[in-house]
Amino acid sequence: MVTYSKVFGPTDSVAGTKTTVGAAVSLRPEPCYIYRIRVGKGNVVNAKENAGVIEIEAPGLDGTHKYAYGNGSGGATNNGQNQPAEKIDCGIPIAPNVLVTVSVKDAEAAKDVTVSLEFRTGSGRNIRSYAVGGAAVDSTADAALTVGTMTMELGGTIKQIRFAGSGIVDAKAASGKLMLEVPGLKGPFEYAVGNGPGGASLGGAADADVFDVEIPVGPNVGVIAYLTSAEVVLSATVSIQVA
Repeated sequence: MVTYSKVFGPTDSVAGTKTTVGAAVSLRPEPCYIYRIRVGKGNVVNAKENAGVIEIEAPGLDGTHKYAYGNGSGGATNNGQNQPAEKIDCGIPIAPNVLVTVSVKDAEAAKDVTVSLEFRTGSGRNIRSYAVGGAAVDSTADAALTVGTMTMELGGTIKQIRFAGSGIVDAKAASGKLMLEVPGLKGPFEYAVGNGPGGASLGGAADADVFDVEIPVGPNVGVIAYLTSAEVVLSATVSIQVA
């Protein structure tokens, strides 16, 4: 086993539109698997939303691999300090000599989206990832928002939940409650998300909220995500990884 890493981009994304990052690339002439994604971008206009979905595609890939990323709001003159690229652990087996495509669908346009795929030679476990929400999926204060339904291709176990969203009004709380409804299971499956005040001219980006879980789920089951936020949250985005 050998560890490698390949960078895609930088590419400017288009608001609310699936945007290919860099060019499709063949990773290795032998089987390999992606075990980690790192994604960075600049959001340099005040009150821009940071939430987005990153997707990995390749011929022969079994299932979907979509991941929520990005919290907070973009800022210009008063933005936060530079941070490390956001890390997303995953499991994506890639066949030899196939072209791998990376794309993002950001709620707002972002500058210089840059993605690296960290991978190892050999065979890795396929962990599907589903995403819902995104641009214009906005909450209102203290009211439950249905972010969307994610229908499983196969049964398995939900291993990780990711949440991204943006508060772009100054001095508004960013906290909220994320809830999953899993048919056949009583639950509860509720998670605190968000931190800090919302910002417009005083913006700052942050990573998605991440929860490591163990929730069994059957095939063809629709898992519904809800958000109840203390204040308005824009472009609520949720993804779940199922192994």
